Amino acid sequence: MQIPFDVLEISALGYFLLLWAGYARYAKFRAKRDKGSSLSRSLRGHREAWAERMLSREMRMTDASLLASQERVVGFFASATLLLMAGVLTALTTSDQIAELSSHIPFAEHQSNGQVEAKLALLLVILIYAFFKVTWSLRQYGFAAVVMGAAPDVQEEISPEQKDRFVCNLAKLMDSAGHDNNSGLRAYYFGLSVMCWLFGTVPFLLATTITVLVLYRREFVSNTVQAIKQSLVLPVEKNG
Repeated sequence: MQIPFDVLEISALGYFLLLWAGYARYAKFRAKRDKGSSLSRSLRGHREAWAERMLSREMRMTDASLLASQERVVGFFASATLLLMAGVLTALTTSDQIAELSSHIPFAEHQSNGQVEAKLALLLVILIYAFFKVTWSLRQYGFAAVVMGAAPDVQEEISPEQKDRFVCNLAKLMDSAGHDNNSGLRAYYFGLSVMCWLFGTVPFLLATTITVLVLYRREFVSNTVQAIKQSLVLPVEKNG
């Protein structure tokens, strides 16, 4: 079987995969090592404070509502991913028309049907990956709801060790769900880079590089990260 890609495109694909995998590992490393200098790390502190304060509240409808809103957001992305997968499958059946249309764009490279099909197939694989990540995140939020429902009442006597263990594990569960949701969203961003590949290798390389820069800025040096980090107020016993 003839490979539809030339050497330049294969190199571009390797660059794309290297940046995606490298950035994912870097983000995970920063989330575990840094003290609040990343979006994920900053949110972890808020999740721990949330879980601890929840144990001191008699009425927990607000907590359940907040967790349910997280599930709804993730569920929306899961549904959207299925629709996008259906759209890409439909596009695969009209790859010859897409190749013909792209050839009329002034700055686009001429591509064969095989090249268009291979790039759409890559986009489909990315969407499948995103679907698995997002749906696993959705399930983990459901598990967190179960753990939250099993939280001890204010009147119950629990040891400090039990309380710390509950707070740590509930925060860890929500944190894991957030990480998987982030991985799914990153797949969306990199999927957009693959869409640019339909116009040529140079737009693909530029889009991939810009995607990483945008993600880095949003997750590590944005005003949002600083606001989340600086707004953390620990419970009284933690401050003391």
